[in-house]
Amino acid sequence: MLARLRRIRLAGFIAGFIAALVLTGGGAAAYAANGGSLLIGRSNAGTATTTLSNSGGTALRLNSKAGTAPLAVNRTNKVTNLHADYLDGYSETSFARTIGQTGYIVAEGEFFDSDDPADMVNDALAAFAQCPAGTKLTGGGQENFTAAGFTLVDAPDSNGWLVISTADEATDTADSVLAYAMCYNPRGAVPGAGRAAVAKSFDELPASVRQKAVRAAAGASR
Repeated sequence: MLARLRRIRLAGFIAGFIAALVLTGGGAAAYAANGGSLLIGRSNAGTATTTLSNSGGTALRLNSKAGTAPLAVNRTNKVTNLHADYLDGYSETSFARTIGQTGYIVAEGEFFDSDDPADMVNDALAAFAQCPAGTKLTGGGQENFTAAGFTLVDAPDSNGWLVISTADEATDTADSVLAYAMCYNPRGAVPGAGRAAVAKSFDELPASVRQKAVRAAAGASR
């Protein structure tokens, strides 16, 4: 009889010890099921979605050891509304969008007087093709239709393409140059691309462009 009581007590002790392992998370199989509290540092399981809400701000913050990912998932499926500031260390501004397009802007040259003091004789042409706001210059070029002039500048300038040529308005008013600016718009088509050449008076060009044109033409006339 005494031996039987000892066996019963031993069996009860073992059962209680196993239950304690499960309930306190002392074993690998420990988990919290639906309706239970989350066990920190142990596996948790459920058959319904667990939701964290915070009416005052961020609902969940994950802090991990330096050099380790703060979150791990077991699926490659896309998570709706999960936004990331970086992809492999790059922000979204580092990538070109598939909807991005390139297009060229054309500008026709206008005569100007490069002499100082001005002698009232237009002796040079300046054409400046400006990329529209929100676009970026990727290249450019020029065409020179002057009878006896020669190109002084054919280069990028201020997110546009600048062309300066010698010319003589007094002898040939048909002289002209064209400047081409190839522009890239990451959000779609380049506004105004492919249209006929735009002619602006010399005074309408950016101040920095006018100064460069005057210096270049004045240097060539010396």
